[in-house]
Amino acid sequence: MKKKVLALLLAVSCTLAVTACGGRDTSDDEETREEDADREEEDEAEEEGDADNQDADAEEADEDSTEDAAQDEAETKDTDSGKVSAGAAELSDDLYDFQMSINGTVYQFPMWYSDFEALGWTLDDDETTTLSTNEYTLATWEMDGCGATTRIANLSMNAAPLTECIVASLSLDDYEVGDSGWEILLPGGIQYGVSGKDDILAAYGTPTDDYDGDLYYKMTYEADSYSEVSLYVYHDDGTLKKIEMENMVELEGADNSVSEEVPELVTAYQAPDALGDDFYAYTAQMEGVVYSLPCPVAALLDNGFTIVESDSDSVVGADSYGWITVRYDNQELNVIAQNYADYATTIENCFITSMESSIYGPEFDLVLPGNIKVGSSEADVEKAVDGFSCETETSDSGYTYYEISYPALSVLDRYTITVKDGSVISVEIENSTMPEY
Repeated sequence: MKKKVLALLLAVSCTLAVTACGGRDTSDDEETREEDADREEEDEAEEEGDADNQDADAEEADEDSTEDAAQDEAETKDTDSGKVSAGAAELSDDLYDFQMSINGTVYQFPMWYSDFEALGWTLDDDETTTLSTNEYTLATWEMDGCGATTRIANLSMNAAPLTECIVASLSLDDYEVGDSGWEILLPGGIQYGVSGKDDILAAYGTPTDDYDGDLYYKMTYEADSYSEVSLYVYHDDGTLKKIEMENMVELEGADNSVSEEVPELVTAYQAPDALGDDFYAYTAQMEGVVYSLPCPVAALLDNGFTIVESDSDSVVGADSYGWITVRYDNQELNVIAQNYADYATTIENCFITSMESSIYGPEFDLVLPGNIKVGSSEADVEKAVDGFSCETETSDSGYTYYEISYPALSVLDRYTITVKDGSVISVEIENSTMPEY
């Protein structure tokens, strides 16, 4: 597919001033007529030259106006689409502006996938991949026989294909660039393949972190988490031969809309008929109602719980999680609320992934399979967990922990029963595996 090069340089307005030459008044004095006639001839010649210059200037102005109009139209399209392209007129002197120049084209990170692709890069991976909110993936690209590695991220509230995500980082090294002869510049005059350690220190100062290995000296300048530049000066020739630039921040125009649609998993949820004795069923009875975890927040609300809005997220991104505090009979439960939908939704449409009760609080009427609850004897626990996969550990302070989990699931999806002095002092159930109805 033929690639079009994206114009990242901003238009520079040029004002053309055209000055007309004024005529001269002549005298009737016979002694000066010959001199005046000569001057008139000179004026006519100058006027002809000015006319030619005005025509050339007008033609140049028309060309500039056409270019400006085309760029204005392109910028208008970007604005209308809700996405603002990341470009720069010239390379900044500030490293933390996260800019890089490659053969005269200034890259500004992050940038939209489409903008990066339009610069001539071809993705080597599957571009039909979809990323959930706050998810990223590594991707390799090719241009003019050279390669590059990027980190593509979706920082919006909704799932999106790679083509609608951002390129948050770029990594170039001697293996990928090779002998291409590319001119790669960083802010402050630092040049790939030319600048050394002292040049970088003079331009950027002491790095946030550094590492001196057998092959290279690595200098990392960090502005924030996932916003940093790492520069590798190789010992063989003392020059910069690897650059890693990353700035994972959200761009204007990301899809942060919240759907009013109730996810199908929420409407499909059905509460168990009874608690039973099966720990692998991940069921629990909370305040007299039996639930299967994970369970919808809405199910708790239907049974008398309320949301503490000041301590809860209001919306959760696609296939992501938030925090929620629910309240019942003066007791509060602060837990993770998981959104299994591929679009952003309200906290009510998410799933509670854990419940707990303890003598130290919160003190809920929470019952696990086998009728295990706070106050049960250790003998009752041992009888209830018999036949299930259970790990037991006793601490130096005398607490015994029983952890029961289904072998096919994560060990984090489990029941935890804590015993002290032969009596249960806390019970907890956790399960974040997406339900199948």
